[in-house]
Amino acid sequence: MVEPSVPHLWRAILPICLICFLYLCSLFLFFCATNSLIYSTVCLLRANESFCAEIDQNQSLKALEESIQKESSQWTLYGTLSFAIIACIISPVYGSLSDTKNRKLPIILTICNAILTGLIITIASVYQGTKLCLVLYIVGNIINGFGGGSLILISSCFGYATDSCTHKEQHIQTIAIIEASLNIGVVIGYVLCTFVFELHTRIWLILLVHVLFLVLALFISLVFLQNRSSSQASTSSLRQKIVRPIYDTHDLIVGLKQNHLLVSFLILLCSLFFYDLFRMGSGSIIYLYLHYMTFDDTHYAAYFSLEQLATCLALIFLATLRRRWKINDLYIAIIGLCLSLVGPMLFAFARNNKAMIFGAIPSSMFGIYFSVCLRTVIARLVPENDKGIAEKIF
Repeated sequence: MVEPSVPHLWRAILPICLICFLYLCSLFLFFCATNSLIYSTVCLLRANESFCAEIDQNQSLKALEESIQKESSQWTLYGTLSFAIIACIISPVYGSLSDTKNRKLPIILTICNAILTGLIITIASVYQGTKLCLVLYIVGNIINGFGGGSLILISSCFGYATDSCTHKEQHIQTIAIIEASLNIGVVIGYVLCTFVFELHTRIWLILLVHVLFLVLALFISLVFLQNRSSSQASTSSLRQKIVRPIYDTHDLIVGLKQNHLLVSFLILLCSLFFYDLFRMGSGSIIYLYLHYMTFDDTHYAAYFSLEQLATCLALIFLATLRRRWKINDLYIAIIGLCLSLVGPMLFAFARNNKAMIFGAIPSSMFGIYFSVCLRTVIARLVPENDKGIAEKIF
């Protein structure tokens, strides 16, 4: 096989980096806007706009505020579950299509689905303060689930870019560059959200910017990505591609059982599942808690901008730590888990001392170590010929 030149690699990597950056930037604009949309809608269903504007500052309204927060968290939970349950079923199908049909196809389908979801939520924001807004929010999340979400897009982007790599060094560098673009997208997304809220702009404008970023990502996907099939491409029927993940999972279980690693694999996988479930809802929980502490949407976006920037620095430090000192990944994962528990505790103490929030940021930034290192530990348990199957699962 002829080794691809550096310009050829960059032609494959650069569009992927731009797509990942735009998608993550739009995704966190979406999170920022929908958290505010749900909270304000639930409040407006119970009172008028002037009442909701001062509810966070008025200490005499704490009982009503707690009731509003409880209902807001319930709607957020409904939206998360409606997305996650469908995405769990759809994700293996998209992964199989990526491996057997075309790397470009899942990227385009996921972005198109996200655009449709964004348009539905944008329409929902026009009906802010009504029950229809909350219903459309759930509908949007259900539709979003059929796109597989960010994990499908990111894994497909990794697969597309690394297909051009012929050496392990190129593979590692490519992944590092894409991860950098993802982290930059997260930070810029929250920074933009902070800027927009500072201007007191309406939520539907934030969602419109979210959709425009996705349209730009779709344009790059259609124009600059090639219709590249993976090395495992086949002429299997659609039915075979859909049921293939079931057989692949069975083969993985058999391989782990033969090596007496099945129980360890399942325990660690369950740990990762519950941790990711916790991380999925933590943003909404923190949003509601910051409101409880009289912070507004601008402060919320600014807090997460700092937290995500700190997380990027923590990942850079982790790469240096693993390369120079070669510390056991399981030990680092345990440290990350402990710090993930410390963060919410510091938030609880911040109710009486707001300065404790600045202690929650370092805890959150190093908490990412748990999922990153635990994935590495789980991957080492999997037989070499089943690595691709395991990547689709976790």
